[in-house]
Formats: sequence, structure tokens, C-alpha cells
Amino acid sequence: MNVQNIDDACRLACEQIGVDYQPVAADGNWHVANLSDDHKGKNDARIKLFPDRQGGIVWNHKSGERQTFFINRMQSEAISTEERARIEGEKRRREAELLQRHNKAAKRAKSLWDNASPAPANHPYLVRKHVKPHGLRVATWERLIQQPDRKHCKLVVENVLLVPLYNAVGELRSLQAIFPEICPELGRDKDMLAGGGLAGLFWWLGAKSDTVLIGEGFATCATLHEETRHRVYIAFTANNLLAVGRLLREKLPDAELVFCADNDTKTLGNPGLTKATEAAQEVGGGVAVPPVHGDFNDYAAWLREQGNG
Repeated sequence: MNVQNIDDACRLACEQIGVDYQPVAADGNWHVANLSDDHKGKNDARIKLFPDRQGGIVWNHKSGERQTFFINRMQSEAISTEERARIEGEKRRREAELLQRHNKAAKRAKSLWDNASPAPANHPYLVRKHVKPHGLRVATWERLIQQPDRKHCKLVVENVLLVPLYNAVGELRSLQAIFPEICPELGRDKDMLAGGGLAGLFWWLGAKSDTVLIGEGFATCATLHEETRHRVYIAFTANNLLAVGRLLREKLPDAELVFCADNDTKTLGNPGLTKATEAAQEVGGGVAVPPVHGDFNDYAAWLREQGNG
């Protein structure tokens, strides 16, 4: 898609990773924004426009997703060789900086993971979700947060579940934290490692199986595995379902892939089902969706309430 207006390019990037678009200054600094698919996600996003107004970055801090965007000029527009080289050089520089941040986060992830302890079955989150640990680990989670006065302070949360994120060649690249309960400072019970990547990263539960399931969150995928015994891959967000599906189709050309969608009936456009359907269509997979609002862990809870679980 050709986008000639920087505001339109930014708006499109925001839509792709669930950030509420808002105009910001092209000063190369991060500007606070909100999440569009989470009413609790206030100030959980950032938008940056590069000073040359040729592109920028949108960051969903909750999911860890970053979307870099650039203006695509019309072919008929005259661009000098020097200008084209400058734009390409800037793009490569920004990509290199992003990779450097991801590599730094990967080192931190490995250190945290290697020094963490096996998660106990009675961890409050696991008990609340009625699922087993499946190899999760526990550790202390630390991150910087911005206070109302815009100053930063360190947030420390004890007894946090760690979920690893691996790439296609088996390297640990990042971590997701799941807190024992909602963290008041963040207004949620999950966090992603600062600077870590997400696109194309995943984790899995269970041994190899002919039918492979793909879902979003750990609790959802743990429920699916425990109920079906199929191998289940965790994509972490709806926007990452397609990237994970492409990798699995390449690695497992004969497998039956089933995208187990979150049924986001209370969110405009039902992004969980929409993204799962788009991914399934592209990689030749199927779609399963719970008959109630929420994910398959929510559905299992609903069945227990009905006396069927």
C-alpha cells in the first residue's frame, strides 16, 4: 500500500498493533498514547515520528509489539539518488538499532530465565486459571515505570511467572511476565520484557502431534493442551498469529493447523477472531472459536460454572 502522508502512515501502523492514533510532533521523541483494544491500556503505548517526517515507530508496551513505518513515495515523484540513498541509510540504521535493543533484551531474558525457579502448581495465577505450570518458571520482575510527574522509578514484583519467547531457530529472545494478581501500577497482570521482540516469536506446550493448535495467551493454550493433548503454540497476541502460522506451515507442511481464536465480541471488529481467520486463510489452516465471549480458558471456566467441567 502506498502511503504518501506521514499522518496516514502513522495511523495505519497504530491500527496494526492496537494503538489509538493521535497526532504527535516530528521531534524524534516518544509521545504517550493509549491502547485501542484495552480500556485499561491508558498510557501503555508510544508514538515517535522521525524529524525528517519520512517515518516513525509505534510501540504497544503491553504486547511488546513495535511497528516501524515509512512514507512510500509515488514512483512518479522525483527523488534524487542522494536522497534515496539517505532514506535507505536511515532505514538501515533504525533497523540496526532495533536489532541491537532486541539482542540486549535477549541477553537479559536468558539471564532471568536461567536463574529462575520452576513454577509451583499452586501459584495464584495458575490456581485462578485452573491450569498446570507446563515448564513455566518464577522470578522477581523489575522494570522502569513513568510516574504522573513523568519521572521514572523502578517497579519490583515478586513471585512472577516467566513465559519464554523463542524464535524459529530455537533461541530465547524475550520473556512475558505473568503476575500473581493485577499490578496496581500497571493496571494489568501481564508485562513484556522491555526492548524485547515479539513478531514471529512463540512458545509451545506438548509433544509433537499431527494436529497443531495456535492460540494467544498461556492460560488459553494450557487449557487447549490439557483438553486435547495436541501440541499448542503460544503466539501471545492476535497480531502475531499470522507470523507464527507462517513459520509453522514452513516447518510442518503436512500438519493440520488450527487457530484457536479469542472471541473478542466486546471489542469493535472482534480482533481475536478476525486475525485468526486471516491467518488461517493465508496458511491453509482451520479456525476454532469458543461460543462465549473470551478465550478457551474463559470457556472452560464457563463450563465449570454450568456444572459441565
